[in-house]
Amino acid sequence: MHSRVLDPCTIVRLQSWDVTVRAPSALDEVLGATWPREVGSVASGLVDVLCVGPTEWLVIGAEPDDVQLCAKLGTAVIGSPLRATDLSRGLVIVELSAHDVREFLLKGCSLDLRPDHFPSGRCARTRFAGVPAVLRCCDSSRFEGILAASYREYLLAWIADAIA
Repeated sequence: MHSRVLDPCTIVRLQSWDVTVRAPSALDEVLGATWPREVGSVASGLVDVLCVGPTEWLVIGAEPDDVQLCAKLGTAVIGSPLRATDLSRGLVIVELSAHDVREFLLKGCSLDLRPDHFPSGRCARTRFAGVPAVLRCCDSSRFEGILAASYREYLLAWIADAIA
């Protein structure tokens, strides 16, 4: 099992309290693909967008502190009930990779991670090792956990202990 904290990137949360909200078409332009609307789906284009709830998305851009991405998202949601919040400095992404990564993840969460239930390109909110996180399946041997930066050291210690 290999684990590492990924380099800092831009993470923006788009959220609304209106459960009937529809994402403005301008968001498709920012993404460079179709905005994901099904909870648990992930869309990739110019950025990655994880639909983590019926009215909540995480937009992940490769560059750290991408002020332009935040501004584009803010402009795209003007006139809608959606609001963009930059969470880049408050969240970290931990990558876990191994041929048996799914079995390892079961030590820390209760999601059904079988490939037919949690294939590549899916995400879910969960608690991993007792920590609130968004788990994302990147491919059959690689997952990412997105969590509050304050849990970083605890989670890395938990992973090292679980590997041992």
